[in-house]
Amino acid sequence: MLLTWVSMLTLALLAGSGDAQSCKPELQGTAHNLAKGRPAFQSSIYPNQVFTGAKNAVDGNCDGFFVGGSCTHTNQDQDPWWYVDLGDEYAISAVVVKNRQGCCSERLRGAQIHVGDSVVDHGKSNPLCGTITDTSLGSVSTLYCNWLKGRFVSVNIPGRAEYLTLCEVEVYGTKAEDQC
Repeated sequence: MLLTWVSMLTLALLAGSGDAQSCKPELQGTAHNLAKGRPAFQSSIYPNQVFTGAKNAVDGNCDGFFVGGSCTHTNQDQDPWWYVDLGDEYAISAVVVKNRQGCCSERLRGAQIHVGDSVVDHGKSNPLCGTITDTSLGSVSTLYCNWLKGRFVSVNIPGRAEYLTLCEVEVYGTKAEDQC
């Protein structure tokens, strides 16, 4: 009997990993993640590009362990930034950000999420959706954007030199013209 339960638990854990995983499954049921697989950019690339590129935050994998290769990581930049190009204008209902597990989660303290149509100043001039306040290890922050419209969603850490690490960014919304 114990072996059966262990086997079922193992299968459940395996089924929840990898590409099919969402950081917030309850949001996934209402819409698809607009950011998954889209082009992403960041202020710099930490020395090992395989593990630290901007695209890692939109790979569909919510693994929060940096060594797993699914997180972004910049150098210690002044006002580091990251953004994703959604390819078209959308009305954004929510942005979900998965923080790093294992260490260094406090680095996301005060990170701002912006939504808009400009990449001037790396999206910092676009309207503010919200600010990340939960910086616990592996935290998942959901910021509700009240249908802000834009093609670009950015994450910026203003006012300090910091490493920016994002383990997943999910964006939910609808085509802008579909909104009244």
